[in-house]
Amino acid sequence: MSAVLSSIYAAAPAATRGQGVHLDTDPKGDNFVYTNGKSVFIRNIAKPEIAREYTQHSCNVTVAKFAPSGYYIASGDERGNVRVWDTVGDEQILKLETKPISGKINDIAWDGESKRIIAVGDGRDKFAHAFFADGGASCGEIIGHSKAVNTAAIRQSRPFRAVTGGDDTTLVFSNGVPFVLNKIIKDHTGFVQEVKFSNDGDLFASVGSDGKIFLYDGKTGDKVKELSTAEHGHSGTVFALSWSADGKRLVTSSADQTAKIWDIETSGVVNTFDYSSSGSVNGQQVGNIWKGDALLSLSLSGDLNYLDPSTSQTSRIIKGHQKGITALAVSEDKKTFLTGSYDGRVMSWEFNDGEGHPLEESSHSNQVMQLVGNGNEFISAGMDDTVKVTDISSKNVAVISTSALPRGISASDDKTIVVATENEIQVIQGGKKVDSLAVGYNATSIAINNQGSTVAVGAQDSKVYVMSLDGTKLSTVHTLAKNRGTISSLSFNPEGTLLAAGDSAGKIFVYDVATGEAKIQRWVFHTARVTSIAWSPSGKHVVSGSLDTNVYVWSTEKEMKKVSIPNAHALGVNGVAFVDEDTVISAGADVCVKTWKITHH
Repeated sequence: MSAVLSSIYAAAPAATRGQGVHLDTDPKGDNFVYTNGKSVFIRNIAKPEIAREYTQHSCNVTVAKFAPSGYYIASGDERGNVRVWDTVGDEQILKLETKPISGKINDIAWDGESKRIIAVGDGRDKFAHAFFADGGASCGEIIGHSKAVNTAAIRQSRPFRAVTGGDDTTLVFSNGVPFVLNKIIKDHTGFVQEVKFSNDGDLFASVGSDGKIFLYDGKTGDKVKELSTAEHGHSGTVFALSWSADGKRLVTSSADQTAKIWDIETSGVVNTFDYSSSGSVNGQQVGNIWKGDALLSLSLSGDLNYLDPSTSQTSRIIKGHQKGITALAVSEDKKTFLTGSYDGRVMSWEFNDGEGHPLEESSHSNQVMQLVGNGNEFISAGMDDTVKVTDISSKNVAVISTSALPRGISASDDKTIVVATENEIQVIQGGKKVDSLAVGYNATSIAINNQGSTVAVGAQDSKVYVMSLDGTKLSTVHTLAKNRGTISSLSFNPEGTLLAAGDSAGKIFVYDVATGEAKIQRWVFHTARVTSIAWSPSGKHVVSGSLDTNVYVWSTEKEMKKVSIPNAHALGVNGVAFVDEDTVISAGADVCVKTWKITHH
């Protein structure tokens, strides 16, 4: 058997309140790039469901920028590392790894020849460094800042010029190459958030926490004008700016929850895009890109807003998770799947177009523990001590209090729901708790067979307690004791005759439910806690995911026959399922959902 990555449903861009996000596009304007966690994501602008992921950083990535050639990306992380890597093909070959400053990288700028890079951030001994993309040798000195530098830009044609801006409220204008200090500009009265040159290099613009927008001569650094004195300007921090291709307009994104397009000649606002209807800080606009006809502004919530200047309307919004995905379920009709994340958000996704839809009423106030698809409804359990049952068609939501942390949930075909809390097993029918059974062990996971007759409860004592369910009454039948770690995931086969039990040691046993015999004992290749197990429709295969970042697809007919998908999700796999006999879906802490085509040899 073998597996091939079929699709990636990418994370939304990471965003932190009070900080801007530096987005970028390739030179053709086909793709844009951003970061979330330890990953860099490249997505197609017209078809954002087409995505690629780069996962070679060992800590959180803070910024990524395309080289003007389009062949390389330079990405920086919170420890001061910059990696330059190939974007052509799937190998993502590393060209250079260097540590230009001893602290978080805030921004990266390439020169127009794709030869030189300036990286800026919050270092201990310096805040910026200019170096060659080939080899990492210095190509000048960026000096003049006394605090962290937030942004950098290089004029794309000769004579080269560089400008940086930071928390010291100043702009440093440097001649190049090699880069040397020309002048320090002190027009801003707040943090400088972003600087960018126009495409022809005649002008550069700066924006900051003071809400100001200044224009400067691209060759001399002399101030040309201030845009922010215009009527209908921003009333809060301006986090980001981008120029139009012809250099006659620019777009700005602000904490006042608007994005605005400015006319350079008239110094006036041409368009305003308002996102304040969200009723919270999530509507703050923290980043943007403008390349050709593609004009996007990023919300603090991670929403990517496609702006239409001809109507001053948002033509499209791409939504996603910003925090690690902790739960996954596939709908019975296999047309949609559901995800829950660390921050409590629940979303529905269409397989055919990759669009994510937040389900606000179904979301939780804390981490989503588990999701289960069941006919025309799905069930979610959260760390807010509730189970929610959502009707997929009507979106009606029933909320059931569990009075304790739900460690696991499961549902049968007749819509009986079982919930495991630490010392109690609860039975829910018709949207109400109808019975419960106190247990003398710490329950950690639970499963009910499709027929609704048998319940399995995993425990911290490494045992699985098999129970019969008669109506609403539970009674223990026998105990399964082959596992050697806390039982972390349970799943019945479609017929309800076999039970797969994964544990904290990374081992999976498959038991005969009737006899308690361990039918399969050699699925031992995970090296950390098994987080999720699911059976294929035929019952001939089982998929498992683990904190070890790996996914395995196992054969129940040939015990040692398996497919290994190493490093499926950086930081760990939290959910797996079969879409059909030949397609597996997985989700993880890298905030991604991925589908894999399985070939059964």
